[in-house]
Amino acid sequence: MRILAEYIVTRLLGAYAITGFAMGALIWLLEVLQYLEDGLDDALDLLRIMIGALQTVPEGLIDLLPVMTVLATAAAMGGLQARSEMTVMRAAGVSVWRLTAVALVPGVAIALMALAALQWVTPLVQQGPERLIGASLGENGLWHPSHGLWVRQGNEFLNVQELRLGRIPTGINVYRFDDGGLLREHIEAETAVIEPDGRWRLEDVQLRDYRAEAAQPFAEVDELSWPSFLSARQLELLLSPPASLPLSDLWQYVDGLKARGQEFAEFEMVLWRRLALPVACLGMVLAAMATAAVPLKSRAVSVRLVAAMTLGLGFQLLAELASYLGLVLDWPVVPVALGPPLVLSGLAWWLLARAR
Repeated sequence: MRILAEYIVTRLLGAYAITGFAMGALIWLLEVLQYLEDGLDDALDLLRIMIGALQTVPEGLIDLLPVMTVLATAAAMGGLQARSEMTVMRAAGVSVWRLTAVALVPGVAIALMALAALQWVTPLVQQGPERLIGASLGENGLWHPSHGLWVRQGNEFLNVQELRLGRIPTGINVYRFDDGGLLREHIEAETAVIEPDGRWRLEDVQLRDYRAEAAQPFAEVDELSWPSFLSARQLELLLSPPASLPLSDLWQYVDGLKARGQEFAEFEMVLWRRLALPVACLGMVLAAMATAAVPLKSRAVSVRLVAAMTLGLGFQLLAELASYLGLVLDWPVVPVALGPPLVLSGLAWWLLARAR
């Protein structure tokens, strides 16, 4: 059985490699075409676009991992069925369940590797906002690890010491000068929450007014609304998408939003859909095995691949629809995120039991 298992796993890994390369190339090409809609300046600009598009491939492959799993498993096992190898295996006493157990090994292993990549690889590939924002600010901004972010507009200066979890500005100082260059006001805050309209809600704030006519030179308040002068692009980098955060940081960020009483459903949905990847891949392997276990008179692998593609894309659309409805109708996040893969796994298990 060991030799047989190695043979099947080798076939499966080859199918995963081919499927992953094809889907990765497609993701890269679509990303390049999207960048090209903005136009090109020169050949060097095209090279930068091609390299930049590569950064989206790992995350795109992980998001489409269930589709890739069902396609690879259906292709490999369907090929064994078409060559009557699976029939010989079953005639030799190897049950469908044992073949399924072998097929699950690379599927679940790749899903766990995808979770590890989401934790340690994709955040580095995408580069966090703290690395990108300095380059986007041009002459009016500067980022350095020792003194954080400095941004200027007119006579107002903003300093952010750190972006905690890649999204939460901490150690905030706002300096306002008069036309003569003298310091007029200083606002110091522990943290800030960036509102959808671009304003910053500063928390644990200390206010210092250095003007001679100031009625209250020093004050402390719990919260203060500050109209930020950062551009939409700079705010976009600060408010990076939740997919760019490591899973552990995303978990902490969701807990922080819950503690603050802020909206957290969108981020929690992303987190639990990522954590549900192994369950989704398990269901896809079971579904692919259910189709491969049924002999076809024509022995056409293409029929199985079409069925696998339909199943994979259907599941992806169902999961997206469930997530959207869950957010709109305020359904519990965990059941909505885990429901589709669990239903798929149960249905695929029933189909496999009937197919044997």
